[in-house]
Amino acid sequence: MTDHELQQDTNLALSDDEQTLWGSRLVKKSLFDADGSTLGSIQDILLVPAASENRLYLRGFVASVDRRLIFVHEARVDAVDRDGLHLRGGTLDLRIFKKRHGEMLLTKDIYTTRLESGSISDVGFTESGLNDGKWFTNKVAFSAGGRLRKRNLEVADWASIGPAFTSDQVSGDLARLRELHKADAAEVIQTIPEGRRTELAAALEASRLADLLEELPESEQALILNKLETADAIEVLQEMEIDDEIDLLKELDPTQREMLLAEMDPENVQQIRSLLKYNEDTAGGMMTPEAIVLTPDSTVADAIARLRDTDLPPAISVRLFITESPIQAPTGKYLGSVTLARLLREPPTCTVGDCIDNDVPTLTPETSEKEVAKILARYDLLAVAVVDAMHRLVGVVTVDDVIIRLTEGED
Repeated sequence: MTDHELQQDTNLALSDDEQTLWGSRLVKKSLFDADGSTLGSIQDILLVPAASENRLYLRGFVASVDRRLIFVHEARVDAVDRDGLHLRGGTLDLRIFKKRHGEMLLTKDIYTTRLESGSISDVGFTESGLNDGKWFTNKVAFSAGGRLRKRNLEVADWASIGPAFTSDQVSGDLARLRELHKADAAEVIQTIPEGRRTELAAALEASRLADLLEELPESEQALILNKLETADAIEVLQEMEIDDEIDLLKELDPTQREMLLAEMDPENVQQIRSLLKYNEDTAGGMMTPEAIVLTPDSTVADAIARLRDTDLPPAISVRLFITESPIQAPTGKYLGSVTLARLLREPPTCTVGDCIDNDVPTLTPETSEKEVAKILARYDLLAVAVVDAMHRLVGVVTVDDVIIRLTEGED
């Protein structure tokens, strides 16, 4: 029986179940960008254990793009139709896919598992029902004759075979951490024995591990980062907010820090070294160089478009900073700032230079953290500019940074 004939039999047997998304209808289908252009094809589906009920969670897809296998997170998918998967807008991560501990591939790991009830021909997924966009295994189709012999498919609940995919302790921990808020997950990971915690850190996605590290004390962050391979450690650092990355690098042994910096992109390293020179208890040590910066001739429409296209934290996004060119820190001469609320009251063609609030104070890199907190409170600010002796914008301190600094060690 050919793969094409098997697919026809599978489609016929499963056609009545409209509530279930079957894996066979996704694998080998096309991958499209937001404009409908073909990027590549779906080669497999990545599954991870759910925290309960012996189910698997559809984490994402392994796609072939430009002759390389990459990972596409399920959250990037906007729609699924008979042609394939359509992605939301945004940049595609072209790093080579690497399967981590506890992860399973539908075709390579699930379909190849032999059970007493037969060979698995397909797996069905259903939405969680929590409006969180997650899909879990709920059905399985198998044939007693094997995947390549023409036999009627039998459909059963996933629960009937779920125990066959019961995860080990590390995989179970991974599943639990993935479903927790990052602050709660950070608390949990601190209670896990060091050996298993090292395995967990190596198995977690770089973005997720970065989120967890940002919730931990720098000393704990350093212990975990030091256990990672150099390439993995750099990937995690690059996923962190720049101010958190700097705090962690300061915590590392100088030899370890220099080894990591030597392997990073030289342009990024230049910015990192300029931030490492500031003391931790000053505005320079707390600030982030990432902010929305515009020249004074930019229009209100330009500013709002920038706001829509950013993933910066809300505390930064509610205030835009105006400077002369260049607008990358350290910028040209700092001119002032304007709030989103003010922009929304102005016509789209108005220039932001005409909306500047001149009554908002600024900080210097040497301003103490206590003085930073006083200024934010006194002027009821969510973010405040940090300017150097040449009156260039070098960074921004947010109220979130202050809260984190003032509550460190309070447990």
